[in-house]
Order: sequence, then structure tokens, then C-alpha cells
Amino acid sequence: MKVRIQLYVKMLLLIITTSFVVFGASILVIGLQIRQNAYKKSVEYADLTAEVNARKIKGEMQKYMSTAQGLSNFFLSFEALDSTARRNNFMKILKYNLRKKTDILSMWTIWENNTIDNFDSLYINVPGNTYLGNFAPTYYKDRDSIKLEGLSSGPLFQGDYYTTPKSNRKQTLLAPYYYSYGKGKEQAILQTNMIVPLLYNGRFMGVVGADASLDSLQKYAEQIKPFDNSYAFLIAHDGSIVAHKSAKWVGQKLDTLQYNKVTAEEILQNAQWNNNYNFTDIDPVTQQETYFTMSPLTIGKASERWVFGIAVPTSELNSVAKNSFILSIIVGLVALSILSIFIYLIARSITRPVTNITKVLQEIAKGNIDTNLKLKGKFNDEINDMTLSVNKLIEGLNNTANFAKQIGDGNLEEEHELLSKNDFLGQSLVDMRESLKEARKFEEEKREKDRKQAWVTQGLAQFGEILREDNDDMQKFSENITKNICEYMDVPQCAIFIIEQEEKETLFELKAVHAYGSQKIIEKKVKEGEELVGRAISEKNTIHLTETPESFASITTGKTDDQIPNNLLIVPMLMNDEPFGVLELMALNPFEGHQIEFAEKVAESIAATVSSVKTNIRTAQLLKQSEKLKDELSQQEEEMRQNLEEMQATQEEAKKREAELSAIRKTLQNTTMMAEYDLEGRIIRINERMANTYGHAAEHMTGKFQDAFVTQDDASRRDFLKFWQEVISGVTKKRIHKITKRDQTIYLSETYIPIYEDDEIDRVLNIATDITHKVKLDKEITQLMNKVSELKNM
Repeated sequence: MKVRIQLYVKMLLLIITTSFVVFGASILVIGLQIRQNAYKKSVEYADLTAEVNARKIKGEMQKYMSTAQGLSNFFLSFEALDSTARRNNFMKILKYNLRKKTDILSMWTIWENNTIDNFDSLYINVPGNTYLGNFAPTYYKDRDSIKLEGLSSGPLFQGDYYTTPKSNRKQTLLAPYYYSYGKGKEQAILQTNMIVPLLYNGRFMGVVGADASLDSLQKYAEQIKPFDNSYAFLIAHDGSIVAHKSAKWVGQKLDTLQYNKVTAEEILQNAQWNNNYNFTDIDPVTQQETYFTMSPLTIGKASERWVFGIAVPTSELNSVAKNSFILSIIVGLVALSILSIFIYLIARSITRPVTNITKVLQEIAKGNIDTNLKLKGKFNDEINDMTLSVNKLIEGLNNTANFAKQIGDGNLEEEHELLSKNDFLGQSLVDMRESLKEARKFEEEKREKDRKQAWVTQGLAQFGEILREDNDDMQKFSENITKNICEYMDVPQCAIFIIEQEEKETLFELKAVHAYGSQKIIEKKVKEGEELVGRAISEKNTIHLTETPESFASITTGKTDDQIPNNLLIVPMLMNDEPFGVLELMALNPFEGHQIEFAEKVAESIAATVSSVKTNIRTAQLLKQSEKLKDELSQQEEEMRQNLEEMQATQEEAKKREAELSAIRKTLQNTTMMAEYDLEGRIIRINERMANTYGHAAEHMTGKFQDAFVTQDDASRRDFLKFWQEVISGVTKKRIHKITKRDQTIYLSETYIPIYEDDEIDRVLNIATDITHKVKLDKEITQLMNKVSELKNM
């Protein structure tokens, strides 16, 4: 006799047994994989922590090197200063910068003999100079005061701080060392030197340096603990330990720590020349197996490389992986238990079907959920329960179908009551309704955002064209700008201030005011730092006020019932962080983010245009002044020949005029790209600025044709020959010249001016201005216009 086993029992035995085997094996495999991945992620996190903090330390130390580089750039303009005041002025600059830089201990400079001036013999043993008289001041901080270090009697020009940058002609980062300043000789401070060579026209003039304390790096390293019992350390390029968990190792060499598998030399070599170097060894400090990961950092253009590292005990890495493995096993067991319960319920519910229920289910399977299919139960047993369930299924499917139809018709506010907490179909439809709501909201927000972005892009494109109009007349240019800003931004008032130079004082003059549909005539000049306009220039930041101060002067229509604009936007016009003016706008409503963005970008474009116009005007003025001085000099020479008795006085006047002419020419040579050609197009003279733009030395280009250094096709060469014939016929011509140098493209605005001698053209002068930045801005505006067109066509 066969033993009868119920169907649901058979299903439970088969499904649950199979599920336990398969699911258990899966949990084990997944758990091991999670453990492996957790260990790998922990190692990657340690590597990333080392790399990120190496960049942060690099950023901090870069500020010191930038300070030294800034002083170098300023010092190399020494010839522009009176030779008798150079040393005193440079000492004041050193002292001023040291006072401003709170984290720098000392600033100093050393010049070669008779380089800064020719007065070394007058400065022997004078404070700030050596016993040879060469310029070598060192300022250091002594508590709250700045002091000048005393005279040195030791050998000169021999320390690494001087010989290294002199030989490699590069920025130099010295190895850490302990040093104390002042007579008190308090506890020595671990510090390093950031040194920049002074190179003038290829000649080594000396060095300038900044001494920075490294104590802050030790404090910074002590705070970095990505894992329990982990620590950070910093090693200099010579192997000196700059920061470490144990302060006693700071200042010592890396080879004092004895590793088992690697040497200190191997660590330095690999860590300095690999983006990420790591190894596992016994930590000499903790005597635990430890994972070491290191990342190099370079400061400025210095060749010396320091190394920042993280040390993590492998037990900590394994602990994270072990915890992840145990958690995965627990989650798997819980999930398996829940799965078993569901399997049991499902098996119980499907093992007692009857014929009529089967037919109903077959109809439901065909998509027929007519309420006429509902059954009536006869007995209070499992069949009755199944019947009630089928009836409830039919009713629930009808409700769900109706809810889905409402959603399909766009009625996202329709409510739906779930059959139970496990009504996955109903819950999915509810979730779909919420997703559609979010999608509709997101689409509206995106449409509004695209509208604002298109408004900004279209405005920038429009102003790109406006900025090309009347830019040779600053007054008309300013009036045109203010008028169009008022119209495009729909604001009642707009004013523009333009930078002006008056008697060695920089002022910002109110060039144009457009208010209530017309230009207003208002005279006003503001210094940097004065009023809100001057404050925006000084801070180089946009000022947005929703309530203007009572002292702020505003323009009204004269009607008592008109609303006065009370929202102010002041935007500095900056190019390369240099102010060229200010835009001041008044509105009735607060400025929105996209309006502020538009105003700032327009201000940047205006600044670029103003810069170009100012440069062209200044160049023309200098050239005109040069020609005038030349004529005056010729007239004075003629008078000298006619009046022998006044020869001495006339010669002195001629020398003075010649010096002024030379100064003007030198200013043009230093600030403007210039070249002179003979009538056949050969280069007679070319200054270093223009030669550097072509990527050649000036002496190499002299005597050759300009197109020998620029690759041109036949069409471009024919156009230039036509252009050249017009210039040598006596016409001043302008052109935009594109130069491709390696992987860099440069745009020059060139003006070719024929130069006359004895009423005949003797040569041609080319004055060029770098407009690469402006061309790039124009290209970006064109791209934005294309994007706006695409958005409109969508």
C-alpha cells in the first residue's frame, strides 16, 4: 500500500530543499565575494585618502612657493625703478609681504654682485647687504615684530639655497631643517625653503626665498585616521620625516626605521616616481603587519618630490571585510527564512483547486475578469476559502484595472486602495502614479530651467554682436551697452563705470546711465573701495542687495505714485582678475540667479572689449608721442648747427629728449608686440614679445620673411601679398592673424603702419595685440547660440 502524501507537502519538500541548497551556496559565494570586495574597497579607500591629502598638502605648500614666485616677478621689474631707490623699496616689499603672510617665518633675497644696481661699493656692511656690498636682506618674525637679520661674515653664494637654483634655473624646495631666528635662539623650528631664481633676459641675477614652518603639517597628519589605529606620515625628498604619528621621529631620516621587506631607498625611489606606491610589511613603530600606501607631491616647478603616506594595520582592513562577510550571512539566512514562509503559503494556496475554480482561473488567465465569474461557496472549508480568494481576486483586479485606466487617461490624482500590504501590483501602480507625478514636476522644472538658460545664452549671443559696435568710441559704446541691458533684462536703470587713469591715480568714471527709457547725464568718479561700486571692485565680487541703503542715490520718474526700484546688482567687470569697470543695475523685483549669471558673463565680455580698446588707444598715443619727440629732436639738432654759442645747452636738451624717446620705445617694447619690415617684407627688427609668440628667438627671425615662420596655403599667401601691396602704397591696414604653435592657437590683432623718411615710405611697423581670450569668448557665444537654436527647434 502506497503512502499518500499531500501535494503541498511534496511541493514544500522539493522547493524548500532545493532553495536551501542553491540559496545557501549562493549566500556562501556572495559572502566570500563581499568579504574580498570589502577588503579591496578598504585598500582603495586608504589609497584614495593618501592621494587626496597629498593634494591638500601640495595646495598648502604651493601658497608659499607662489608667494616667492610673486616676489620674483616683481623684483624682475627692477629697471623700471630709480636705481638709487631699488634696494630700499625691495626691502619694504619683503617686510610687507612677510607681515601679511602669517604662516611664513622668513623672506629673503640674494643678488649677484652689481646686478640690482652698480652701487655695491656704497653698501658694504650696510644692513640688508653683505660685506661685499651685494644686496642680500633677510627678514624674519620675532614674536609680533618683523626684524632684519644681522650681517654675516661667512662665505657667500655657497649654500644649497643659492647654488641649487643657480645651477638648475628652476624653483627649488630644500630639505627640511631645524632653525631658530633672533638673538634669543628659542627652540628651533622645523622648516623648509621655497626658492625661486631671478632670471632676467636669460641671465641669473640671484634668488628670492620664503621659509615656511612645517609644524602645521605635523598637526594636519595627526588628524588623518581613515581607520582605527591607522596614521599618516610625510617624507621629504631627501628621506627626512616631516610628519609622523610619533613626534620623536619627526626630523629624522627614513632609514632610521628598519623595514623587513624593503629599504628606505627603495621606498623613496618608488613612492616619488609612481602615482601610487604601496606595500605590506611589519611596521617598525607598532610592530604590527601594516599596509603602507604613498602618493607623491610636487611643489610648483620644483624637481624635488615629497611623499605623503597612510599606514593601516592589516588587522583593521580584515576586520572590515570580516564584518561585511558575517552581515551578508545573517541577511542571507533571514532572506532564506522569509522565502521558506512564502513558499509554504503559496504551496498551501495552490494545492486544493477544484474544477470550477480552475475554470475561473483559466478565464482570468485569458484576461477575463468579469464580475459574473464570481463563485459562491457552499462549505466552510478550504474550498470556500479558495472561492472567497478568487472572488476577491476578481474584484481586486477590476479595481486595479480601473485605477490603471484612470492613470492612463492622465488622472494622476485618482486614489487606489490596496488589497493588502502585499498587494504588489496595486503598490506598483501607486508607485507608477507617484513616479509620473515626479516626472511631470521634473519636466516643468526642466522646461523652466531650459528657458532661463536659453535666455542667458541668447542674451550673450546678442551682446556678442553689440560689443563689436562703436567700440572705438567709449562714450557711444557705454551708452549702447546700458540701453541694451535695460531692454533685455527689463530693468528700469543701468549704469556703467569704466576705469580711467588720472595723475597716477586709478578712478572709475561713470560713463553712461540709462534710466526709464533714456540716457541721463551724470558726472561721477569713484575710487577703489569707495561706496558700493568701489567695494565691488576691491572685493572683485558681485553685490546683490534687495534693500538699498538710505544713502544710495537713485533716479526716479518724478511721479509720486511710481514705484522706486529697491533691488541693486553691482557686477565688477573683470578680465584675468583685473577690474576694467562696473555694471550697476536697479530693478523693482529681486534679481534671479540666471539674471545674475547673465550680468556677470556680460560684464566679463565687456571687460575684454574695454581692455582691447584701452590697449589700442594707449598704443596709438605712445606711437604718436614717439613720432612727435622724434620731430622735436630733429628740429633741435638743426638749431644746434645754426647756433654754435648755444651748443652745450642744446646738446643737453637733445639728450633729455632722446632719453624720453628711448623710455617710450622701451615701454612699447615691453608692453606691446612690435616688428619692423623693409618694403620687401623682411624683418628688420622684432621685439622678444612677438618673437616668443612665434616660438623663435628675435635674432633668429631678423633678416627673414615673416611667412617663413608661419605655414600658409596658396590662397592665404595671395591674400597677404595683396594686403602687403596696399600697406607699402601708404595705407595703414589691420588684420586678425592666426598662429598655430605646437598644440596652441594664438590670435593677434595686427596693425601695419607705413613709416615715412623724407616723404617716402622707408619701412613698415607692425603693432600686435593678443586677442586670443576674446576670440575664445566669441566662439563660446557662437556655440551657445547654436545650442539655443537647437533647443528652439526641438
